[in-house]
Amino acid sequence: KHRTIWKQMAESEEADARDFGDIAADMPDEEEIVFDGPMKAAEAAALTSLMSNSSFLTRCSQRCGTEAVELAQQVYKKLGSSEHVGEAVEAVVTKYGAPHLRPTDIEGRSEQDTACWSLINLLKYAAACATQDEATSA
Repeated sequence: KHRTIWKQMAESEEADARDFGDIAADMPDEEEIVFDGPMKAAEAAALTSLMSNSSFLTRCSQRCGTEAVELAQQVYKKLGSSEHVGEAVEAVVTKYGAPHLRPTDIEGRSEQDTACWSLINLLKYAAACATQDEATSA
């Protein structure tokens, strides 16, 4: 009896099965994010705000580890000017398709633990992008 049920389910699933290409074609297109000057400045300002928020960084240290936050702070300092920060955010968000890593998005959910992980990952990916850029320009 069980084999018959499993066989019926398998046959039914095969008839109804769709490959990912079909499923993806039905999904709405993601809106492309355009990083213009004002947007880059807003992202840089939000990251500066996050990186100067001691209570947020303390909580991130508790959630993600002190070493991760210290490394993130080092990367942030290396990015330097607001212009470089905006460009780094653009590079990460574009390369990884990760709008949730935009500092304005992270700041908007800074009371959630996911914000800490997003900040750490944003800066980790920014460091990787910067290293890649240096290697290709050398």
